[in-house]
Amino acid sequence: MGNLSNALRTSGVLFEAEAAACYAVVITRSQKDRFWEAVNMDWLGFTLAVRGMNHESVSALQRSLRMFVVQAHNQYEGWTNFELAQQALWVGAFVDARVFANRSWELAHVLNYERDVIRATHVQGAAALGLHDFATADERLHHALTRARQVNLVDEELPALIALAELRRREGKHDEAREFLDDVWGSAEGGPYPLFHADACNVLAQLERDAGDTKAAIEAATKAYRLAWCDGPPYAYHWGLVAAQKHLAELGAPVPDLPPFDPARYEPMPEVEIDPEDEFHAG
Repeated sequence: MGNLSNALRTSGVLFEAEAAACYAVVITRSQKDRFWEAVNMDWLGFTLAVRGMNHESVSALQRSLRMFVVQAHNQYEGWTNFELAQQALWVGAFVDARVFANRSWELAHVLNYERDVIRATHVQGAAALGLHDFATADERLHHALTRARQVNLVDEELPALIALAELRRREGKHDEAREFLDDVWGSAEGGPYPLFHADACNVLAQLERDAGDTKAAIEAATKAYRLAWCDGPPYAYHWGLVAAQKHLAELGAPVPDLPPFDPARYEPMPEVEIDPEDEFHAG
């Protein structure tokens, strides 16, 4: 159920992703399996972060982190630091993101899992970009991209490409930015990876705005909005949706009229207390 949640979230099926993570937490708690509870609490927390549920997501991720620390699962502690770094990037807390990213990088080398090393490198680069440290961003993002391509890790290749496109845009190198985005489209559509696809479309919308092409900017922002819609709010990719909505508002264009979330289509998900009062409680 936990792995299913991870796959569903990546492919933009957000209600079912959250439901699967909740089921996984319920199962692991019934078995008193603290390691797998921590793993599945991490997946639940990251799904909540995608939806923009900031307080709840940080609470879930911090509980997962405490559980890994107490159990001395250092590699997994690094994994949760990556998730916390990404959540901090979404809310614009770039100093915090850098701290979490550097800790993730340090712990990724405990067992040297290639995926963990790559994603820690990627968020280090993204944090540096947010802090306008373009030299560090360039080095870290290229490092992540190179390693991701060596092992065909597409779900880390795409965010590195998108961040590099945004870096080049900020440097005024618009042709290079478009070249990075050109490497995104096929994999994003074929995955599908709608969350990454929405991010790339939002970068493209800003590129078109920089070039003064209002029509192309509206098309890109509209596509980003549709991709970020997922199951419909509140089960939407919050950050992609907000960015696209801002573009469209500033361009004087309407947002697409999309079907709302319909709870009748789904079985109710189990209720999960994120931080119960046990030995891992925040208090």
